[in-house]
Amino acid sequence: MWLDVVIIIDNCKIASTNLVYETILSLFDKNLQIGTGYADPRSTRVGFITYNYNATDVADFYKLQSYDDLKSQIQRLKMTPLTTTTVSRMDTALYAAMNMINSTAGFRDNYKKVVIVFTNVHGTYKSNPPKDVSKSLQMKGIPVITVNTGSSSDTQSWLKNIASTNMAFAIYDGNVTQEIQKAMTDINCYCNSGWIQYTWPWNVNQKAYGTCVYAPNVQSNREGAKQYCHQNYHNAYLVNELDQQKRTFNFAVLNSMSSSPVNAFYNGLINLNNVWFWDQPDQKPLQPLDPNSGAPPARAACVADMKYSDGTTAWTPVSCVNNFHFLCEKVACDTDNYCEYA
Repeated sequence: MWLDVVIIIDNCKIASTNLVYETILSLFDKNLQIGTGYADPRSTRVGFITYNYNATDVADFYKLQSYDDLKSQIQRLKMTPLTTTTVSRMDTALYAAMNMINSTAGFRDNYKKVVIVFTNVHGTYKSNPPKDVSKSLQMKGIPVITVNTGSSSDTQSWLKNIASTNMAFAIYDGNVTQEIQKAMTDINCYCNSGWIQYTWPWNVNQKAYGTCVYAPNVQSNREGAKQYCHQNYHNAYLVNELDQQKRTFNFAVLNSMSSSPVNAFYNGLINLNNVWFWDQPDQKPLQPLDPNSGAPPARAACVADMKYSDGTTAWTPVSCVNNFHFLCEKVACDTDNYCEYA
């Protein structure tokens, strides 16, 4: 995992911190690289903020440089008594998280940021409600995870309005560590700027896959399309379609980028000695066409996805010199696949 994580903890007098620090420690494997300066760039920085009527930066992104540092910081926080005030202002903590993240702008910009809030207190807000501050973070591409440290369903509903979609959890549901870890893993799976992550349904982050596509604003013959993808983008190739769902997604992406309907585009199917394969990155073997992916074209030729007047689509043999739209594809950045650029 390689992220920048801001952990926010409510420490007002009426805050419940039972299991909070144990949960935080359980999120990070002892073999995880904490901090910076490692030969393997896949490291995670962790910052801590506490809040009551205002927020306090306990540890910025530069303070904790090892797992032992992280463990010691969590232990110190656990041993620190709650404050004497009953005032709880999450908005101050979310603003502090934004400032902590902004303070390192220009460094590790390719690392996804995430904010995790632990509280069981609603708080009272005449201005700057946490929902609005959270929305500002999310608009900057920073997901917000909330963890209800109490048992109130009202608090859970309130926190759900603050959290990013499907990222409001409860500490007593028995599975919170795994839920937060999955959320962080999902956040760590992303596409470089300009690329679109394969999601289904299209344009709804209900289910995201570890695949990215790019739609150049050009048309080309088949060989030109292949060379465009391979030469311009590291480990890119002409788009694959392992099922009808992916084909529908590919058409949707192209039509979202074009001012006029796109009814045909080159995909990565190629025929070698009467065997069909999918294009792959340079230095990697071609992937054989799975019969379950769809009926192969009737004859060996270049292949385009065609949408017909009745709305059906098919892999259609075409002349290789025809100019069509096309999509490039590559594997998403994720916990295993480090990406140097945002």
